Amino acid sequence: MTDRDHEASAFRRLFEAEEAAGLAVLDTAGRIRLANPALAEFCGAAPAAGLPGAELFVEDSRAAVAGAIAAALAGPPAPPVVAARIANESLPADASFEVACRPLRGEPGALMRVVDVTARRRMQAQMEEGARLQSIGQLAGGVAHDFNNLLAAVSGAAEAALARTPDPETAEDLRQILDSAGRGARLVRQLLAFASRQALAPRVVALGSAIEAMAPLLTRLLGARQVLVLDVAMPGPRARVDPSQLDQALLNLVVNARDAMPDGGTIRIGLAGVDLAAEEVAQGAVIPPGSWAVLTVADQGGGIPPALLPRIFEPFFTTRRGQGGTGLGLSTVLGILRQSGGHVSVASEPGRGTAFRLWFPRSEAAEQAEVAPAAAPVAALSRRVLLVEDEPPLRLLARRALLAAGHDVQAAEDAEAAMTLVDAGFVPEVLVTDVTMPGDMDGLALAEALQATLPGLSVVLVSGYAAATVGEGLAGRGMRFLEKPFRMAELAAAVAQA
Repeated sequence: MTDRDHEASAFRRLFEAEEAAGLAVLDTAGRIRLANPALAEFCGAAPAAGLPGAELFVEDSRAAVAGAIAAALAGPPAPPVVAARIANESLPADASFEVACRPLRGEPGALMRVVDVTARRRMQAQMEEGARLQSIGQLAGGVAHDFNNLLAAVSGAAEAALARTPDPETAEDLRQILDSAGRGARLVRQLLAFASRQALAPRVVALGSAIEAMAPLLTRLLGARQVLVLDVAMPGPRARVDPSQLDQALLNLVVNARDAMPDGGTIRIGLAGVDLAAEEVAQGAVIPPGSWAVLTVADQGGGIPPALLPRIFEPFFTTRRGQGGTGLGLSTVLGILRQSGGHVSVASEPGRGTAFRLWFPRSEAAEQAEVAPAAAPVAALSRRVLLVEDEPPLRLLARRALLAAGHDVQAAEDAEAAMTLVDAGFVPEVLVTDVTMPGDMDGLALAEALQATLPGLSVVLVSGYAAATVGEGLAGRGMRFLEKPFRMAELAAAVAQA
């Protein structure tokens, strides 16, 4: 056997053994002379000898591949890598390949190399989607915070007007204002959920038991043609989550599943423990390795068009605007899971239905029973209160409410003005401050600075964001947290209990 025969034999063995890429040897006309098993697997069958290499790909990709082959046959330098899709209907809709060609060494022709980059493209798409949703979430959180300030001022003014005992017709109008402000606050809470800045009360719960407890309510939401099926082990894996937010996420998904099947069908809720040894790439999320409790809500509806899948978690995006959809259901679910340390993934096939999977970090801790907060006694004492709020209407209303409750109140528009009042001789017993304020010092920094010089100072922090965004262990530092929008009676009670 000649050296040339040895080289040909070695090339053939390497050619056949290559698993990471599909390979094809092309003649001077760009036709296939030889294809390896990996390329046959990509194509669904071994390519026929004599078939033009470009014919392996869908029509939209053939021109680019044919150009790469022609450039390789013309000789060095090697043409650039081109993106293409193989003409195999059994491949996923998002299957993506990269094709590179180079001249053969020592003989005429070219070697075509086809690499499956579907997983990489999916990962890239998920990272881009995550970054986009994070940017939207930051915007939504900022808008929600500002709206909370406005709603607090609106509801506070209406509440103060009601306290002056107006005529019945005016009182009814004021109650309508309070009711509308309450509905606005609920809408803002959904935005804060998407932005992962809502107030949570998490505890370790058995997810199977929580789902079973929600089943009667979920069943009542369905029509006569929809059937709810639970595939849930009892008590099921445990996770640390706010039970009310879990109920909200489950409710949103079941309502979406119901609306996806107006002619009827089965909604299946499943629950399983999943141990991932490697990260899993899914539409909507990249799930890292670990121990997960996975809650699945699947329907038999028409599915979600592939073009719409990347947008379904955007706030206010809905295909049911005319049927009353707000577009906040799925964004709320995503925010709840993200704030609970979890993920949401979705699999949908047009004509066959959609399955949403909620990934909760699995907990090995014992289940925690719900503890009702003990009612704190309200002391009827007059306190010296330093009120710091940068919104003038809200500052005026809060000062008026605290004065009416019998407190001695000094008000400031920011941290610097508050420090000036203290330096001038006012010694507060209670500091009430917004967390987010203009200037170099926010509310939390102001509270810490004043506590360092005034031992025993109690603090009531108010914010349109969740307490978790402010910091942990507030109670241990003599601080209470009051979420906006609040009623003025709640503010007075917080000061009295501080």
